Amino acid sequence: MSNWHDPTHSGGSIFVNKQNLLFAMPLISVCSIYAYFKFVPLNIGLSLIGAGIVIYKTVTGIKSHAVDKKEKKIANMDESFLEELAADELQKEKTDKKKEAKKKQKAGNKAKSRIAAEKKKAKAKANKNGGGNRNEEEDDDDDTDVSTFVTRKSNKKRN
Repeated sequence: MSNWHDPTHSGGSIFVNKQNLLFAMPLISVCSIYAYFKFVPLNIGLSLIGAGIVIYKTVTGIKSHAVDKKEKKIANMDESFLEELAADELQKEKTDKKKEAKKKQKAGNKAKSRIAAEKKKAKAKANKNGGGNRNEEEDDDDDTDVSTFVTRKSNKKRN
């Protein structure tokens, strides 16, 4: 016994299957157009078709305008959001640059004060040794004051 039942066909009507309906669509459209012009008077039929076209164009124009307006709004929102993010980043970069400049300036000031202190100590030592008549070879490296290079790590007050 052979099975003649089509699994895509659910029964009832011949057009329930989408494939059959798709193949029959040209014939259905030709028959519908013929019946329309045959049974509807020409002056009424053409005015109805014209009105339908005008309404269709108006609705699609309004929809496309609404879509364009939404896209522009989203684009403007994205631009303002990106500008806001960029402003945050630029502000952060500015503060980082200021901090770096302050650190460099502070390091430069420390180095200048250290050099000035060394010169002052050397001048005082030269005056103490009799005007600096000593030879460079006799000078020991150990007699330099290293306290200018040492930083205090604790916040305790000295007595």
